Amino acid sequence: MTATADDLHTRKPAPERVDRLNLFMGVGAREIRPGHLVLAQEVGARFHDHRGQTILGSVGVLADACPGGALGNSMPSDAGMVLSQISATLAAPMPAHGMVVSTGDVVNLDVDAGIGLAAGAMRDGDGNTVAVLQSRGVFVTRPRANADAVLSGERLPVPASEPCAAPDELAGRAGLDIVDGIASERIARGPLAGLLDVRLTDVERGSLTATFAPRDWMSNYLGSIQGGILITAADLVNGLVAQTLTAIDQQYRILDLRIDFVRSPATDGPDIRAEAEVVRAGRRLALIESRLVDDSGQVLIRAAASAQLL
Repeated sequence: MTATADDLHTRKPAPERVDRLNLFMGVGAREIRPGHLVLAQEVGARFHDHRGQTILGSVGVLADACPGGALGNSMPSDAGMVLSQISATLAAPMPAHGMVVSTGDVVNLDVDAGIGLAAGAMRDGDGNTVAVLQSRGVFVTRPRANADAVLSGERLPVPASEPCAAPDELAGRAGLDIVDGIASERIARGPLAGLLDVRLTDVERGSLTATFAPRDWMSNYLGSIQGGILITAADLVNGLVAQTLTAIDQQYRILDLRIDFVRSPATDGPDIRAEAEVVRAGRRLALIESRLVDDSGQVLIRAAASAQLL
């Protein structure tokens, strides 16, 4: 049975509970009804990369929650929804400061097949579209092992923010030299990488590896790492591997990102390894493939991105 738009709007919404990770990342609800969701996040220095810029990974939790959350709030009470894929296409640079508002609507929800599709967009404070989003979700019936803690509304302590790289640390350097400097801790990795404690381990032109450790605050209600954290990690390494291609003082930006969620990493598991590789590089455009893997080499997510070399 495929749910219609009328079905979605007549379903009784579940009692609202506050997700502590959303609180931690500053994500707040503006409008909630079955099949429709509007969320917002204020961005700024706390979520910048090493260059002092807002990237898609800065709003990774927001991107996971909306439009995917529109699927989740349309589910029958005895089932849940997890994302199996998310794609984002950047329409314009993300604002360095201010509000990012994300809307999401269910496109199709097939209860019998156990799958759903939602779409939406992110806009800046002036209403300009900065990204177009699409999420595909699958039903799950496994126990909500961490729901009481995650949906408790607890305000988690916000750690001190790490600095961005100073302008003179980046000026006059080729991109590979900058990324090497981040790996050796001679150049600041930036607040966003610091929040996840992303550490670069191997860097070459067109490829790199990094690690980060799962933490309890990253949890979703199923007891695994929330997909938005994985989006953030993937976007960070995709951007850095793109930078290894840049000439002195040349800029770059990630234009799009598609992620397939393969396995759910536990929040109490071992370090996660991120691997990113440029598979094709032209003068102005580079294609990147990346993945996150566990300590046994099992793939957790795989991602594909396009980078513009400016």
